[in-house]
Amino acid sequence: MTLFGLLLPEKERLATTFREIVAGRGGVALYAAIAGMLLGGAGIAAIVFLGHGRTTNTSTLVPWGMQIATYVYFALVSGGCIFTNFLGTQFFRRTYEPLASRVIFLGLVNALAGFLSLASELGHVERLFWFILSPNPTSPMFWMSVWYTADIAILLVEYYNVRRHHHSKGLLYASFIIPLITYCSLGSLFGAVSSLPYYYSALLPVYFIFAGFLAGNALCAAVVALRAAKDGCRELLRPFIRMQKIALASVFVLAFCRTIIGLAGSGSGYEIFRETMVTDLVFGMVVSLVVPFLILTYRKSPGGVLLATAIVLVTQFIARLDLVVRGFRVPLFRVYDMPERIGYTPSVAELLVLLASAGTVLFLYLVAERSGLFEAPAKGE
Repeated sequence: MTLFGLLLPEKERLATTFREIVAGRGGVALYAAIAGMLLGGAGIAAIVFLGHGRTTNTSTLVPWGMQIATYVYFALVSGGCIFTNFLGTQFFRRTYEPLASRVIFLGLVNALAGFLSLASELGHVERLFWFILSPNPTSPMFWMSVWYTADIAILLVEYYNVRRHHHSKGLLYASFIIPLITYCSLGSLFGAVSSLPYYYSALLPVYFIFAGFLAGNALCAAVVALRAAKDGCRELLRPFIRMQKIALASVFVLAFCRTIIGLAGSGSGYEIFRETMVTDLVFGMVVSLVVPFLILTYRKSPGGVLLATAIVLVTQFIARLDLVVRGFRVPLFRVYDMPERIGYTPSVAELLVLLASAGTVLFLYLVAERSGLFEAPAKGE
């Protein structure tokens, strides 16, 4: 069935999908996604009704924790999917085109999952409309809100066009430039905080763009690897492997430069770079970037791609959490009985927010896949 040229899932096929879920034939991944959504929903409800003070481990000393890290992670994954779509369309059109709707859909659901985590952290999310009624153009957070809204809107339009085989070059560039500005704004929100040396850097907006490309392309590559393993068509993997290796090399250079600049800093707060140097080099660069690069170089099978992308997706989330939390590790002001270093461990409710976001992405993608949402109508219909 089509609506304005857009193929919709057949009612019977969609009903069959949900009947299989109820009958216990949905598959482990789908039930894991549902469990994550239910548990995550309980965690978000606890935060909303009991308050942040009783359910989260953030405080006046560490105001940003796992909820913000989860938002940043899924938002960057969303942007990375769109960068993958742009590069795939521009340089690998023949191989990439059948996968475009999946990639853009992943960009959409990850953007929504990121907002879900952010909403659980805001407190009064129902007052979010005030950023329109009382704008503050001098604030990076205001521009992040504006561009994030525009990002989701352009993704919807691009998804609609791709599904109808209407490939507009102007819209393709718009759907690339708007996310580029969006995630530059998100990076500048951190990079402009001059009081926290771990954040303050002109490199951070650029780092966010390439880190998003790395994680987003990794998710797309994992999805394509699963399909390639099922269909036996390894040709589909080639553009994603190339883009992943470019992203890995780019993030390595940016992370190395940021670490070197931090180690050279002598002001108060820069000592955090020296204290975490070994972890950053061994885990943040070798394990999370060099090892996946080597796997993709010498093992280009679906299994190799899945292993490399799994490493990237997990380590990039840890890197986002480290980035958010480490900024507050060195206290801004020394007062009586304040520790030299401030620690943070996510609460159960915060961990459940992560489950809710991840479960939402997995559930929506699996249901869309089973119900035929990615099966584009024939050209001319």
